[in-house]
Amino acid sequence: MYRDKKEKDIPIIMLTARTDKQDILTGLTMGADDYITKPFDEEILVARIEAVLRRSGRKKQLQFKGLMLNNDSFEVHYQDKELLLTKKEFALLQLFLSHPNKVYTRENLISSVWNNELNIEDRTVDSHVRNLRDKLRQANVPVEKYLKTVWGIGYKWLDV
Repeated sequence: MYRDKKEKDIPIIMLTARTDKQDILTGLTMGADDYITKPFDEEILVARIEAVLRRSGRKKQLQFKGLMLNNDSFEVHYQDKELLLTKKEFALLQLFLSHPNKVYTRENLISSVWNNELNIEDRTVDSHVRNLRDKLRQANVPVEKYLKTVWGIGYKWLDV
């Protein structure tokens, strides 16, 4: 079960029949965010899942200076105007807004947004970022102020 949680930010909930104190301690120290034993109540399970997702930083909405991204409906609005983004553009914007000031290499973006799909080239990332910039610009988002190219490395969203 062990994996480096720094590698992926995926919440882990162990659902098991093992109730010994040592099993619970082992599960939690190996990286589980919660440990639930059988039998369990379905409503409590759902509440614990929601709590773990809240703690993991997965917000239903991301907001940034008039720009609102809704993770549930996959909608993006800027000052009440809807922006129509592709799935990859949405994922790029979601990643940038979730981690402002972090520099993403093209390889990071391919791994995060394209999930290491085969035959994705660096220039594919550049093309999607360019399209995202164009759509944000058309909605009057001052994108030049926020979405920066880090020459020779990749991209970052500035929280200024």
